[in-house]
Amino acid sequence: MTRTPNKLFMSLAIFCTAFMLQTAHAEQTLILVTTPDQFTIQLPDVDREALIEQVKELRSQLIQRKQALIQIIADKKLDSSDAFITTIMPGGLIYAGYKKVRYEQAKNELASVNTDIEEFSDDLLAMQYESAPVAIARLH
Repeated sequence: MTRTPNKLFMSLAIFCTAFMLQTAHAEQTLILVTTPDQFTIQLPDVDREALIEQVKELRSQLIQRKQALIQIIADKKLDSSDAFITTIMPGGLIYAGYKKVRYEQAKNELASVNTDIEEFSDDLLAMQYESAPVAIARLH
């Protein structure tokens, strides 16, 4: 007896969710694009200027994160005082190992952030309007 109401409730929930998803995207305007194979594709209209601003904002946040990571790496680097703590204090090897792991994690994150900054910079260059005329040739 309890299985039938549960199945009915789940079916009704899935049905309502499907309708809600369709209406959430109904406000987007679509652009019709025809490919060389005569397929028609509907693409959403993208506000180019807003997208460029978002990419610039994300890039500036990554640059700030890069500066913070450079400072973290400088702080986490093992120096002579860490060597002294490692040799004198009980658990010094654990301390040194922990500090070394945190240093390596920060270096890896810095490399990842640098890669992301370069990609965002390339994306910004690609999204800028070209003032010079562009010629496209088709190769056979």
